[in-house]
Amino acid sequence: MIQTRSSDPAEVIVDRQERSLIITWRDEHRSVYRFDDLRRDCPCASCSDARSKRLNSRELLVLSGPVLKPGEVQITSYRPVGWYALNFTWSDGHDTGIYTYESLRVNCPCEQCVGAEAAQ
Repeated sequence: MIQTRSSDPAEVIVDRQERSLIITWRDEHRSVYRFDDLRRDCPCASCSDARSKRLNSRELLVLSGPVLKPGEVQITSYRPVGWYALNFTWSDGHDTGIYTYESLRVNCPCEQCVGAEAAQ
């Protein structure tokens, strides 16, 4: 028998109208992630490196590709990566981030999870 963990999704919904990713987890917890937040926090090497350079530099960074304002980015498609993650194609053409279910669950933005994190 395969054991399920709280970081295993039961349902994944991409709500383009509300611009959010909704995951209902196997333990029935529900997480709602805004597209802007997911795109900003993309875990791929290029985005991680760019975030690191922004934090550690006073120099102007030149961005490649289209620059989108908050509220403009959309998930145009998504696919599961094995049994452990999701990969999104974004409206700005970016598609290399792999969002693990474990990371998504740990970073759940709901009040209950944010409050529990702050209490630690």
